[in-house]
Amino acid sequence: MNLVEYLQRATEYLERHEVPSPRYNAELLLSKLLGISRLDIYTGFERILSGVEADSYRDLLAKRAAGCPLQYLTGETGFRGLILEVRPGVFIPRPETEVLVEKALEVLPEGDAGTQVLDLCCGCGNIAVSVATERPESTVTAVDREQGAVELAALNASRCGVGSRITIYQGDLFEPFRQTGAAFDAIVSNPPYVPTGCRDSLPVEVREFEPPQALFAGADGLDIIRRIISEAPGYLKQGGRLLLEVDESHAEKVISDLLVPSPLRVEGPGEGGTKATWSDAELFKDLAGRPRVVSARVVPDGR
Repeated sequence: MNLVEYLQRATEYLERHEVPSPRYNAELLLSKLLGISRLDIYTGFERILSGVEADSYRDLLAKRAAGCPLQYLTGETGFRGLILEVRPGVFIPRPETEVLVEKALEVLPEGDAGTQVLDLCCGCGNIAVSVATERPESTVTAVDREQGAVELAALNASRCGVGSRITIYQGDLFEPFRQTGAAFDAIVSNPPYVPTGCRDSLPVEVREFEPPQALFAGADGLDIIRRIISEAPGYLKQGGRLLLEVDESHAEKVISDLLVPSPLRVEGPGEGGTKATWSDAELFKDLAGRPRVVSARVVPDGR
């Protein structure tokens, strides 16, 4: 069989296994395997796969039919115009997170060389790399507790030409900064936020293939978000912004219960030992109209 005939068989196979966009998946897997573009499949349709190539293609198709995400099979994904490497064990960026980056960019002043941004739970580095790319005057710090994510984020930063402006730490949220006195203009995070009881309702490619530590955060999905909101004032400059991606099921609760404008004790180095207040809390929707991003500003208590 030539390439187009293989492609047709592959499309029919993926369609039988109810894989969304079967033709696109079949094209992308074949082009990745052969190191050619999707267009090249059709312009060079007379090419015959070798036995090794045919076996490899069948293996990729079987994995995709079983639910393995396309991004893990191709090793890359797109995010805000960037092509990022992804690997099993590290969460795959979603289009919804582009809204989080957009809102972060809106509060970051352009042209200010002193702007400091912190990306918590950075995963493959999609947020940090996007901010560094679109705000070239900023300095970005990223943190993840998983070594594999830290290594991948560093690789993506280098590939996208912003490696010199992103510092990446392995650690649990603010742990790398406990004794440093670090303070940021903005803290941005897409943390784990899926309630543990929702596991069975997730698509198979998410619940069976993506890392659970990047997905689940306690019974209501707010365990990590609570920690970030509680600790973030200690690492924000006066007037600094916190921006979080949240689940639509608890977005309103984050605003009403966790970002209420009441005095709170600041123990971190940013406002060392003073009192502060969350102010100007906002909720933003994603492109599908679902509440997805919350934002709030930290100010000294009484202002």
